[in-house]
Amino acid sequence: MFEFEELKEVCRQACHERNACKPGFEALMRAETTAELMHVWRQNWQDIYQSKFSDVMAEHIVRFHKSARLAREMRRSDVFVNESSERGLVIVCQPDWKISVGGTAKCYVFGDGPAEIAATDHAQVFCRSSRVRITLRGYATAVVGAGDCELFDRSFLQGTPDSVEIHGAARFEGDSANVKM
Repeated sequence: MFEFEELKEVCRQACHERNACKPGFEALMRAETTAELMHVWRQNWQDIYQSKFSDVMAEHIVRFHKSARLAREMRRSDVFVNESSERGLVIVCQPDWKISVGGTAKCYVFGDGPAEIAATDHAQVFCRSSRVRITLRGYATAVVGAGDCELFDRSFLQGTPDSVEIHGAARFEGDSANVKM
């Protein structure tokens, strides 16, 4: 149980550092298990990802995930750290990872990179890191602030990637200095 309590404490500190919303913070403090804590993360992840909370968590999450028990509980709650998945929340926060997401997975990439993300089906990718290579296939979508992207099938990309290569009926909405069709 120590790992859970320590993870919850890091989350509490991250909430204070970023002045988290009251309902999210209260839900976090009510969590008594890893499953409940991961549920709060999934419910509030978009807000978490766009804030300082994700920067604080990026420093700590890999350490927590090294605990086999905590990693297993996180996976059981559909939260995957630096792992491929067809469902749930996929968090990529370490360099040199090759991750595949598909199905209905939502993948959030932050950190220094480099990383390679391959998304298929209806998976979604959100990326702030510039040293990332993202490939979208099927109906996968991505919102990026940097990185290199290649689009196939009916995939869709929005944002400001460093470069984009578009194939077939794929669509890109945004701005990039280097677009190939």
